[in-house]
Amino acid sequence: MRLAGKQKLGYFPLPLAEAEQIRRFLQFPLSGCAALDPCIGDGGAFKAITEDEKVIRYSIELDAYRVEQAREVAHQTIQGDAMDVHCPVESLSLLYLNPPYDFECGQYQNRRLEQVFLEHCYRWLKPTGVLVLVVPGDRLSVCGRVLAFHFKDKRAYRLGTPEAAKYKQVVLFGTRRARRECNQLSDADFSRAQHLIAEMSWKWEELPILPDSADAVYSIPDWLGSFCTP
Repeated sequence: MRLAGKQKLGYFPLPLAEAEQIRRFLQFPLSGCAALDPCIGDGGAFKAITEDEKVIRYSIELDAYRVEQAREVAHQTIQGDAMDVHCPVESLSLLYLNPPYDFECGQYQNRRLEQVFLEHCYRWLKPTGVLVLVVPGDRLSVCGRVLAFHFKDKRAYRLGTPEAAKYKQVVLFGTRRARRECNQLSDADFSRAQHLIAEMSWKWEELPILPDSADAVYSIPDWLGSFCTP
């Protein structure tokens, strides 16, 4: 099956109750920022996460029907495959990524779509920008290399609503490292970070449930970046 078809089949929207709890972990700048949801679906979760804040909302969606719904939420929505969209590097303050699940792609090698989407999109996030990643808990490990090398201050939680539990959904928060920080990361620190992600993945059912009251705050930087072109 082609990647586009797999993206459609792998669409599992985040329950709005979980999006509202995720919102409590984020501190938005008063001066405004730019945020992206590259798999926006109908836009409900992205709206809940960014609502009532000074945020320029950008999005990408493959499905024509959901694009029309997303355009009610986002300031700019591209209809198409996120893999075909190009965005200036380090131009966004917040990346909310709930990629397609459970399907593999690749002509010569099989890779999880969670990994494919993260590898493609993370570079659009500026240093100190915040990643909110929603994936099945047992698939966190496929994203381990990017998360370990490019992100710090990582925290992961299990999502507790019945809909989220059905698909083993967890949320991981992280802050993007500056290039200097990546270059200074020792092999030992990188290995430890990879092991931590792997352990989160192996033991995802033991992760704490996302709390009603945030036990950490991620400050989103105030850079209004330019956006994507298909």
